[in-house]
Amino acid sequence: MDMNKQSDRFRSLKVTGMSCGHCTAQVQTALESLEDVLEADVSLQEGMVTIRMATDIPNDVLTRAITVAGYRAEPQ
Repeated sequence: MDMNKQSDRFRSLKVTGMSCGHCTAQVQTALESLEDVLEADVSLQEGMVTIRMATDIPNDVLTRAITVAGYRAEPQ
C-alpha cells in the first residue's frame, strides 16, 4: 500500500473474529465496496486493517461494514 499520497486519507482499525484467509477477504471486500474506500489492507496476523480513502469516512461507517460482514472492529 502506497502511504505517500498526500490527498489520500488512512485509518487503521482493530478487527476481531478473523481466523483465516477467507475472513480477511470478506473484510477487505466489505470495506472496498464502500464509496471512497480505495484500498483495504487486512492483516490476519495483526488483527488489523489499514484503509486508504479518497475522503474522510466516519469510523461508524467503516465499523458497520465490518460488522455486517460478521466481524468486530474498533478504531486504533
